[in-house]
Amino acid sequence: MHRRNVIKLGAAALGALALTRYTPSRREWRGRGFGADLSVVFHDHDEGYKRTFAAIEKEAERLEHMFSLFRPNSAISRLNRDGVLHSPPEDLVALLQVSKVAWTETGGVFDPTVQSVWKGRHARPSSIAGFDTIDVGHDLIRFEKPGTALTLNGIAQGYASDQLSRLLQHRGHAAHLVNLGEFAAGDGDWRLGIENGDAHRLTHTDLSNLGLATSAPDAMRRANGQAHIVHPFGKTPVWKTVTVQAKNSALADAYSTAFTLIPRPKIEAMDLGAMGIATVWLESPSGAVIRLG
Repeated sequence: MHRRNVIKLGAAALGALALTRYTPSRREWRGRGFGADLSVVFHDHDEGYKRTFAAIEKEAERLEHMFSLFRPNSAISRLNRDGVLHSPPEDLVALLQVSKVAWTETGGVFDPTVQSVWKGRHARPSSIAGFDTIDVGHDLIRFEKPGTALTLNGIAQGYASDQLSRLLQHRGHAAHLVNLGEFAAGDGDWRLGIENGDAHRLTHTDLSNLGLATSAPDAMRRANGQAHIVHPFGKTPVWKTVTVQAKNSALADAYSTAFTLIPRPKIEAMDLGAMGIATVWLESPSGAVIRLG
């Protein structure tokens, strides 16, 4: 998951506006996850927050053990190695199902099978298997084509942010902000600054019960000098940065990744609302910022 953290996802939390209903203590947990720093802020009026801290750490570790390509025994690593995974974790199935939605809505631009290009199994993006060759079921996940490999780097941190948000909701912390490279906000108006890969402030937004993610293709490059976000059809990125605010962090993560590769007219032709997208900010190579939604 390292490449997502290199670019910081272009967004930095500035803090929460005061809640008018009550003034509980502000609690902040900081740790490591998915190869980078992560933090969770929530409000709590008793001393039970230490148990919540422990639950956050345990959940972050559980999710990383499923989705990290840097762990040889993770579920995704075993699937890539063997081409089949029996009795897959429920979260992996759910994440691949969300990935299929993003793949469909973007006309195949969001395609986790580009990992084969990263690993050098195929020299050209046009040689990748394609996400439609992945059989996903609750009992079995199987690759139809040999040499297929998946990366979840364009969506896993968003999904993990959502899971941590659900954990906090379940524990009674309705007002919270998860920052795992992508943001997942609960109740309250959480003001976030949106930056590009050069740490230049573009704009800001108030986040409440939504997810937010930013992608910047040039913030990290592959060994051949090309942008780290790979177009499955071999095209080059269109935008310097893309930030997406959506109904959850997984969708914000996936669509911010895909939209860096899609021209403005095609994005405008999409039914963003039906896709769960509230707002999109597109930064052109010249630095101009376009807001959609």
